[in-house]
Amino acid sequence: MKEIRKFGSLYNTVWGWEGLKCLYPTRLDTYGQWCSHNCSYCYARALLDFRWLWHPNNPKFIDLKEAYRIIAEEIPQNQITRLWWMTDCFQPVERIHRITYNVLKAFNYYKKWYLIVTKSDLIASDDYIKVLDPKLAHIQITITSTDDELAASYEKATPPSKRIQAIEKLASLWFDVQIRLSPYIPPYVEIGKINDIKCDKIIVEFLRVNHRIQKRFKIDYSDYTLKEWWYNHLPLDKKIQLLSKIKKNQISVCEDVDEHYQHRKHHFNYNPDDCCNLSFN
Repeated sequence: MKEIRKFGSLYNTVWGWEGLKCLYPTRLDTYGQWCSHNCSYCYARALLDFRWLWHPNNPKFIDLKEAYRIIAEEIPQNQITRLWWMTDCFQPVERIHRITYNVLKAFNYYKKWYLIVTKSDLIASDDYIKVLDPKLAHIQITITSTDDELAASYEKATPPSKRIQAIEKLASLWFDVQIRLSPYIPPYVEIGKINDIKCDKIIVEFLRVNHRIQKRFKIDYSDYTLKEWWYNHLPLDKKIQLLSKIKKNQISVCEDVDEHYQHRKHHFNYNPDDCCNLSFN
């Protein structure tokens, strides 16, 4: 497969340290260089903002004819494509333009798997439940706080309480759905509320920070003492302590730090060969 890695492209296969750790490195953005959620901690925003490529109020839509061509000709039959790289494919503009809706129909037509990552409850609305193919669709709905008011102070997304309802609705309909605690910001999460969500699967991604994120997202970073590449991270023992409080049948961790990644793979993740722990019918 041809690698497309330039910033601003809506279809990318990610290589390097991230691609080596992720089993699903090919990503398709339906709304690129723009995400109205504009999250303060956002890694994509940190990458694009200083390159003058982050335009939260000026959308760039993928051309549907080009999307259909990519799905038909470039994506192999046995590959899972992640519908999210830089932006959320279910942000509010989707209610008007329905680009993602039509892209999902194309994936279904060509019978190719897709992994949706979103902070929206729109995916659990009746229209989208009808278009989601349970044999092809994998879904991760992101939670960053269990407090609606607090979440609204740093991300302009659907309130977490509604996302939780969406997770439980999809789980009750037997979709392959997971809670995505990403980024996990411990002071913002009541872990008991996470444990109470009626969904057996959870994937955790701890917050990583660089100087751009620290300028925008004001929390206590005193525990982020481990430096690797361009980011600061929580140390392994702190992560283990936090993970021990999560009570779910299937827990996985999406990990960046090399040493921590190996620990998760061999000692923690429910599926050591797939940190996304996807299920296939």
